[in-house]
Amino acid sequence: MKALIFEQFGGPEVLRYTEVPAPQLIPSTILVRMKAVGLNFADIYRRRGNYHLAGEPPYILGYEGAGVVEQVAPGVTQLKPGDRIAFADVPYANAELVQVPIEKAIPLPEDISFETAASVLLQGMTAHYLTRDSYRLQPGDEVLVHAAAGGVGQLLIQLAKLNGSRVLGLTSSPAKREIALEAGADEVLLYDSNWVQTAKRWSSEGRGLTVAYDSIGSTLMDSFESVRTKGTVVFFGMAGGIQLLSTLGC
Repeated sequence: MKALIFEQFGGPEVLRYTEVPAPQLIPSTILVRMKAVGLNFADIYRRRGNYHLAGEPPYILGYEGAGVVEQVAPGVTQLKPGDRIAFADVPYANAELVQVPIEKAIPLPEDISFETAASVLLQGMTAHYLTRDSYRLQPGDEVLVHAAAGGVGQLLIQLAKLNGSRVLGLTSSPAKREIALEAGADEVLLYDSNWVQTAKRWSSEGRGLTVAYDSIGSTLMDSFESVRTKGTVVFFGMAGGIQLLSTLGC
């Protein structure tokens, strides 16, 4: 089968589309012919070498996707060949065929496209745990969402609004600002503005925001400054680097 592989860490140029052995069915698995594969920052971090990868190259990226069941292992009765499914948290998705544990297979309704399913699962689960487990949003909370036009950012906005929170987004361009506003943000600021002080003024009585969800990393100290006393900063990504983390000993 064909797969997108890399054998050394680096930029996109290390990726190569080539033939590799197809995965084999084992008990309680299905074989899925891929139609769409999600791309997440975690894939980029792995390709760059920021994350530890077990085993030896060639490596295959991808942890979510959608496709059609090609084969099922003996004893699997929940699904059959031809069924449409999606999955998340299953490795080696950047390939024509993927071995998926049956407990990770999600039946896909006909009115949901492969592309939609492949793009929302990991980001959706991320947004869910951020707003339910990392910091459980409460009605009336004032929420700062970094990278508000991204996949997780837009979902964070929508979940926060459904919860009755006020949402302030941050984006890098006017075009992205419009995307975040369409997702439901109450206001969106640009990174090249004095957003920390503006965020404080935007908050109730100028006290600062209740919680900041920071996926950038290099903005972490600014996020701390933007929240109120005893507020919360949730750090869940490093899209902009983590050069400021060394100052966190205070």
